Amino acid sequence: MAMRSDKPKTSSSASANRSRSAESLPPESSCPEAAQEAQNPTAATEAEQLETLPAQGDDSHKSHQPKPESPSTVITRSTPLYTLRQFVTEAWHILEPATDLLWNWHLDVICEYLAPIQALKFKTTFGDHYEGIIFNVPPRTMKSLLISVFFPAWVWTIKPERRFMFVSYSEKLSTQHSIYRRAVMESDWYQQRWGTVFRFSKDQNLKHHYENSCRGAMFATGMQSTATGLGGDILIFDDPLNPEQALSDAEREAVNLRFDTTFRSRINDPKTGVKIIVMQRLHELDLTGHVLGKERDRWMHVSLPAIAEKPEDVAFAISEKPHHRNPGDLLWEERLSQAFLDSQRIGMGSWAFAGQYQQNPAPLDGGIIKRAWVRFYRELPASFDYLVQSWDCTFTGSDRSDYVAGQVWGRSGATYYMLPYRIYERLDFAPTRAAIKSCHTLFPKANAILIEDKANGPAVIDELRKEIAVIVPVSPSGGKLSRAQAMAPLWEAGSVQLPDPQVFNLPWMETYIHNICTFPRAAHDDDVDATSQALTYMRSRVADGIIEFYRLQAEALGRKSGGVFQRLGRTEGKEVRV
Repeated sequence: MAMRSDKPKTSSSASANRSRSAESLPPESSCPEAAQEAQNPTAATEAEQLETLPAQGDDSHKSHQPKPESPSTVITRSTPLYTLRQFVTEAWHILEPATDLLWNWHLDVICEYLAPIQALKFKTTFGDHYEGIIFNVPPRTMKSLLISVFFPAWVWTIKPERRFMFVSYSEKLSTQHSIYRRAVMESDWYQQRWGTVFRFSKDQNLKHHYENSCRGAMFATGMQSTATGLGGDILIFDDPLNPEQALSDAEREAVNLRFDTTFRSRINDPKTGVKIIVMQRLHELDLTGHVLGKERDRWMHVSLPAIAEKPEDVAFAISEKPHHRNPGDLLWEERLSQAFLDSQRIGMGSWAFAGQYQQNPAPLDGGIIKRAWVRFYRELPASFDYLVQSWDCTFTGSDRSDYVAGQVWGRSGATYYMLPYRIYERLDFAPTRAAIKSCHTLFPKANAILIEDKANGPAVIDELRKEIAVIVPVSPSGGKLSRAQAMAPLWEAGSVQLPDPQVFNLPWMETYIHNICTFPRAAHDDDVDATSQALTYMRSRVADGIIEFYRLQAEALGRKSGGVFQRLGRTEGKEVRV
């Protein structure tokens, strides 16, 4: 068998030794054709292939025009193994015949993390406890072509018995990737080199599901489509949800639940099987956020923002040659220029840009309320014109539920002060009721205790009204987004003041500010609901609350006389609407 003579040799080094230990694989295969190929003494080892990766700073990789093979390298069985990068470089023209391949350093990073997966060395290289790897990469940076199309086709040139499952947000997208893979493997270029390694099976030969003569398989499906009875050695989740789905709590949670209950169990051999998630970030609780939030230590995580936000060294998995990025450095200037990124930020908005391009779905200043607007006080005023408790109640008590959020706010003149008190816990009904009563004991002069009259609120309201006179049901009008936007001018004008966390020793203040400043893309909106409820209510009071005072007094009198006024008040629209 002819050998390629254009492979540069590198000197032996620690990184090269690590490359050999991570990438070399005994010539074993369940497929006779592949086994015969593996026994060929002229075949190059995986270690030798990895050594052909260019040194950092080598500019020769930036643009490649695929070169036709010379007759000496075209044979009837197969040629020596390629690295993944070499494979992509030569196969590129099959899918993109009119476009030159532009290569960038981040693709080398991805290739080096994929190589141990091909060699069944992922867990021995990175750790037995790892379940998989997550790639968060901006759109249009070749992530899907590299990971979902070229990588599997390359693996079958070496180990055609491997079984893949591909999952995307829609079956249509997943099937399109399947067609691309098939186009590469059925091409003359591929068949001339590896046509005798395997043959496509006639019994299972569909667009979305095909097998080969070595019992290898590639099956493509959607996140919500059928996957009953099917599994794989490598599961690839490529864009498991789209931007529209990410903004829907129901659809986003359905994707996460489907991953947990269906696809986690689809790995054929847990000792060697690997899950790969490749996506742009869309929400704090998208699949990446969901997985990392539950088991961060079980996943390798490669996050590559379009614009570096801090100094960092991006690690290469095998060669140990980090790529240094300074703040402002672009990931791929040839494709994602500063002018293009600026236009995208304006066109799609800062929230979407922060997630999809910066891989940070909750930027520090990416919400309706900006961090620059946050003001702190070191001393409270001597008195308040109005004082309220504000509660957003969810009391299922489960790990997946939202929080019970309780805050105390005061108004003095035109300034609104958050007092150094906050409840933010997952509570059942009894602890929720106890927390409100305890807060009332601490702040007995509160003019009103605001409780949202939705979801679990009515149960709390009905119970506490028997004991506390100033319970005020609040029926919110409009959506959460519109209420937060209505309060934004108060924050921007500096009319909202928070307690200085150092002066008042408040370790929870950073979490509170994060929740406020990342809404509506934050994982939880309970703090925002309680805050906007308090600000809206106090802003709407007139005459220093005297009208509300008399209303509450009359309501209390009505309860003493048998509750007639209370019942009439509710039917006549006496509930407060904010």
